[in-house]
Amino acid sequence: MGLLTRLKQALRARRDSKNPVVRYGVEAIEKLYRVGLFLVDGQHRSVVLLKLFDGRRVHQTTPATWIDRYPGIFSACQAYFGDKRNLRLLSYGCSTGEEVLTLRKYFPSAFITGAEINRRSLAACRRRKADERIAFIYSDRTAVAKRGPFDAIFCMAVLQRTPHAIAERGVTDLSRIYPFEKFDRQLRELDALLEKDGLLVIHHSQYLFEDACVASKYMPLETGAPEAGAGPRFGRNSQRLADSAGAAPASIFVKVRA
Repeated sequence: MGLLTRLKQALRARRDSKNPVVRYGVEAIEKLYRVGLFLVDGQHRSVVLLKLFDGRRVHQTTPATWIDRYPGIFSACQAYFGDKRNLRLLSYGCSTGEEVLTLRKYFPSAFITGAEINRRSLAACRRRKADERIAFIYSDRTAVAKRGPFDAIFCMAVLQRTPHAIAERGVTDLSRIYPFEKFDRQLRELDALLEKDGLLVIHHSQYLFEDACVASKYMPLETGAPEAGAGPRFGRNSQRLADSAGAAPASIFVKVRA
């Protein structure tokens, strides 16, 4: 465990100290740390500004991603479409672009749109070497709709908020952090962009797709054993589900009704 991690843990342990000097001292140190981090860390600064100016629209704030992160899911989607060419795919919340480049390997002829709300991450996407059938755009509803409708929408580890931190802190109520209504509203928007018989891929979400108002239009695509869960899940009331541990629910859904 690094020195910085140990220091953070020591400060957290003293937040509720009965000694007001200790308590206020911890608050002052944490505020100074956040200010310093804002000044020197570009990624942290971009997340702070994102939450400040686009708080209503932003979902996950962590930009972590890597090439071929979900081979099982992408392979299942590839098998579903078979030899169909010129598909229109949307990577919603594409971070720094690794997901889009991975999709190209699975779908060589597809038109792929990567939509990202974090402008720093979007700038990183646009610096990548991509072919003429790949477009990286700012995640504006109108701009995304102009690129559709889509045959498949990938929303991977997007419809959530810092799940590991939520798990570590033992949070049981997400209503003030990431309410169910926000998740449900976003799914309605994505559903409107998807063709009938298309795939909606919702992976690593803190809410269950079956609870969404659009769920009755979809059927899960059987893909074999589900992947391990990424953290606790919550119900329609934004309260943590008692049985939320264990294997993750289905991630790939076929739109069977328009």
